Amino acid sequence: MGVFVTAVLVLAGEKSASAQALNFGDRMQLVINAENLTGFSTERRGRDTAANTETSTTTNQFVLLYRNAAGGLPRGPWVGAHLFVIPNLSVGLTLGFQSAGGSVTTQQNGTTVTTDQGTYSSFILLPKVGYYLALNNMLGFWFRGGPGFARSGTSDPNDPSGDAWSFWFLSLDALFVVTPASYISFYVGPQGNLSFSGSYSNTNNNGATTSWDASYRSFSIDAGIGGYFDL
Repeated sequence: MGVFVTAVLVLAGEKSASAQALNFGDRMQLVINAENLTGFSTERRGRDTAANTETSTTTNQFVLLYRNAAGGLPRGPWVGAHLFVIPNLSVGLTLGFQSAGGSVTTQQNGTTVTTDQGTYSSFILLPKVGYYLALNNMLGFWFRGGPGFARSGTSDPNDPSGDAWSFWFLSLDALFVVTPASYISFYVGPQGNLSFSGSYSNTNNNGATTSWDASYRSFSIDAGIGGYFDL
């Protein structure tokens, strides 16, 4: 009888420990990521002109936490939420947003004058499907991809002129994931974005808007951190 009770207790303990163990990529596991916290990126943004030629701008950046999006799309940080609907297969969404503005204050004959500056804002939306290839309980590769939409532009309350960019593009990444303990993960890996449709529009001082076709592509090596738990 004592042997039987001991065996039952041991099996119960093993079941409890197994139930508490969390492996990245388990079924019905939700992953919340802070993405693109640091890394290197190179981006090219081009547009047609009225003279039937193309003008382009290339931006290279290596930064921590903040990236100037004026040369392209909002590069980070982004926030992602991804659910593993079956073991190792995830579906989710990544969002990015940036906004920059301010004001200039001057003294004129003892009078303080404050003038609002123009505002730059950008938005990115990335639905993604992913597959996690586990090497062991701590290491693995997470391959993700999907279509995305991004828009950026400027506005000024004192000036009707401005410009705006919008793109539809394909995004692919291959992340090397490290999970040193349950509920926490770190990743680093390459990401590529390539537009398949885009436009650039310019509004002049009279309020008239003209649009041209535009293109975008980027490559980056990014790092981030995430938390995961079973639903």
